[in-house]
Formats: sequence, structure tokens, C-alpha cells
Amino acid sequence: MTQATYLLDTGHTKAQAFAMLQGALSAIQSGNAGAPPPAETAAGMIWVDTATRALKMRNIANNGWITLGSFASGSFVPAGVNQLTEAQAKDALSEVYGAVTGQILAAAIDARVRATGAPVNEAVWHPYDAARVGDGATGVIWDHAMNGNSGQYIETPELSPGEYEYRLYLIDVQTNSSRSDITLEVYIPDRSEWRDYGTILSNISQDRDRRYTVIYGLSGPFLTERGKSTIDRSYYKYNRVRINAGSYLRHGTVVLVRRKTYFPLDLMP
Repeated sequence: MTQATYLLDTGHTKAQAFAMLQGALSAIQSGNAGAPPPAETAAGMIWVDTATRALKMRNIANNGWITLGSFASGSFVPAGVNQLTEAQAKDALSEVYGAVTGQILAAAIDARVRATGAPVNEAVWHPYDAARVGDGATGVIWDHAMNGNSGQYIETPELSPGEYEYRLYLIDVQTNSSRSDITLEVYIPDRSEWRDYGTILSNISQDRDRRYTVIYGLSGPFLTERGKSTIDRSYYKYNRVRINAGSYLRHGTVVLVRRKTYFPLDLMP
């Protein structure tokens, strides 16, 4: 660690000039390290302040020092860097920049990559009953291997269609009725009644070798009646759906998944 003069003296002998050059190069190599500031300064000059264990740079006006960071802890810590909170680090839409600790970084990564035990990332499709990654939730609401024949109806738990979008997966299903349709019905709590929502599968064969897989999406909190261009918001708001299998399903699995919706569906005209 050294400091030296950078001013040339035309009266130097060769030996003196060589010694001056050696001193200047040593000072540059060490970042002008020393407890007092260098006597000769210039804009942009670097100084390793050994008294405060800080890295400093001379300002453009050459009348003061800017602290770039500290190495008092044994590692370099940049000065003036904003420290992000865990919530800021996890916010995918945040435009706040800054440093994070290893602990906060790990929590943020866990939330995005679905590490076991992390809260479910609700912005992506996930089993409707999942709260944390790896908690065993599957979203299955009926499985022939576990439940046997379905009966005519397979009903979902209560939904929040204004808050979430939903998908129903009918996987490898097979009906007991020949040439039948599988339809979806929605429950209108204000009317205490089920109403037809639409056909999921039509004209299904009873052939034992024929099985069907389909994905059906539910994206809004309101049901528009066929033939009408407007929505009666109270009359058509639903909170449950059910599959009407006609007779019953004798094979397959039905799974319900959801994801958070950020579109203000309640503001629909």
C-alpha cells in the first residue's frame, strides 16, 4: 500500500526519475492506499482509505471524495445500494432495483420455481386445493380408480370465478350411455337452481375401447344466456359447476385447476 507523487521533475537524474516512476506505479497498483488522502488529487482518482476501510473516488470537480463502498466486513459492500424486502424481491412486476440477502433471494426463487414448501404461485395453473408446493394436492374431484362409477353428476366445490379462472380436465373418460353428451351446468345461488352452461363432449360412443380427454375453461363470474347480448348480473352469477354425464362415467379422472385472474371481471359491461 503506497502513495506517491505523480508530478514530473525535469531536473531529476535518471535514477531519480526511475525511482519516481516506480513510486507512481506502486501507488496506482495499490489504489493510492493509505490512511490520509493522497496529497496530489485529480478528478476520477481512486483512493483505498485504509483508516475507514472504504473505497473512494475523487469527484469531477476535484474538491471532494465519493465513497463507492466499504470492505470493513472483509467483503466489498457497495455504498448507497437499496436493500430489497422479500415482498419486493418476489414481485414480478416491481421496477424497484437493489440488493438482496441470500435468504431473501432464496425465498424469491422458491416462490417462482415452486420449490417444495413454497407458497403456490397463483399466477400459473395449479390444483384448486393446493396451498403450498408439494402439499399433496392434486385437484382431483373424481377418479374411477378410487371412487368407482361417477353417477350422473360430478360436482365441484364452491368456486370464486371472479377471483380465479378455472379449468376442468376430463382425462380418459368413458360414459356408460351410447351416443350421449357430457354437459356442464352451473349453480345460480340467487335463484337456487342449476342451469345448462354448455356441452363438453357430444355424441359419445359406448365403445369400451373409446375414451376421451378434454379441457374445459371457465373464465368469468357470469353466465350469458344463449340468445341474449346482455348479462343480468345477479341472475346469472354462479359459484359451482357440475358435469352431467347423462348416465355415469365408468372410466377416467376429472381434475379441477385454477389460476389467479388480474382482469377486473366484475367491471364487465
